[in-house]
Amino acid sequence: MGRSRLWQWVAVGVLALILLAGQSWAIYRFFTSRFPGGNDFWARWYNGCTLLWTGENPYSEEVAVRAQIGIFGRPARPGEDLAAFSYPLYTLFVFWPLCLTRNFALALAIWMTAMLYSLLAGLILMAHVSRWSPPRWLWWVTLAWGALHYPHARAIILGQPATVVFVALALSLWALERKRDFAAGALLALTTIKPQMSFLLLPWLLWWTAWRGRWGVWKGFALAMAVLAGASFLLVPSWLSDFIAGVRDYDRVAGAANYRSLTWIITDYIMGWGPPAETVGVGLFALYALFEMWRGRRAAWSGFLWTTGLILILTHFIAPRTATTHYSMLLLPLFGWFAHLQQRLGQRAAWVLVGIEALLLVGQWAVFLLTIEGNFETAWSYLPLPLLLLAVQLWQRRYAWREGGSLP
Repeated sequence: MGRSRLWQWVAVGVLALILLAGQSWAIYRFFTSRFPGGNDFWARWYNGCTLLWTGENPYSEEVAVRAQIGIFGRPARPGEDLAAFSYPLYTLFVFWPLCLTRNFALALAIWMTAMLYSLLAGLILMAHVSRWSPPRWLWWVTLAWGALHYPHARAIILGQPATVVFVALALSLWALERKRDFAAGALLALTTIKPQMSFLLLPWLLWWTAWRGRWGVWKGFALAMAVLAGASFLLVPSWLSDFIAGVRDYDRVAGAANYRSLTWIITDYIMGWGPPAETVGVGLFALYALFEMWRGRRAAWSGFLWTTGLILILTHFIAPRTATTHYSMLLLPLFGWFAHLQQRLGQRAAWVLVGIEALLLVGQWAVFLLTIEGNFETAWSYLPLPLLLLAVQLWQRRYAWREGGSLP
């Protein structure tokens, strides 16, 4: 029986590799080799792989200029993306096998395929963690919706490593639920490749696990961070200072088409109230996040998930920079809402949820297409989903805590 089971898994693995290889080749043949793109991945892939190809520092100005020429055919002009590495060096560990080819179109096709299936795997895990169990037909609808929904599709097309953070979080929460604490902590460390996505999440999860005495999460996180950072120092001793310098200079590096927090978009970009209003708004959101972290320190799983979902939403209002490609993280509060509606509406919930998915799919793409300026999305594309989910999350608070949570 054991040998039969092993061969079944081998067969599944071989079939999966054939599928991934075939899909990667199709994307390469009909898309990436014909339509240049994937700029978000290019600056990570080229700059990072340069370390392996020639031993040069990925954060150096010389490497960045060559990356700019790869995008524009010339060095970048003021206001354009400077194609800097802009990530912790250990991000390279995620995609280093793609450095075995210098054909970026092929590397991007493989990366897009991997990110698509990572997104779908993360979606399934998030639904499981949220205790949402849709009918089988709705599963297939939701998987198709997940691949086509504007923030997810945009992340895949651009090659955004945000999808790696999403699937690492989904795996970490799944492991946490199953009490595999060391693995949960180690996976949590991987979310730090984009600190602007996890800077609130990390202290919250470590805080909650500390109150429950689940120190395995801390051990897994500490060991994984030590390995990631230590290996990075061996490769590039100055990587940390180089990375911090890049973060400080990110407004110039990212280009004029990037936006700051959602609070900045509302108070400055739309209302024109200026920096003081943004500072006050960010401060209030931060205080509220701390308040809910304190109240949720003893929460059971239902209350923990509610607070985690809220933290993921508030991150976009507080982070110095956000992006619509980061919105895959919002699947946790979205599926938490779906689970709540299913519990309250019973069999009728399935069609209500299909309606919500349809509205999100059509609505988000419509906002993007109606407001697009040249090749760039506008700030209006950032607002609908997080504002909707913030309102829903606040409305759901009493239900989440009543259904298995515990208030201090």
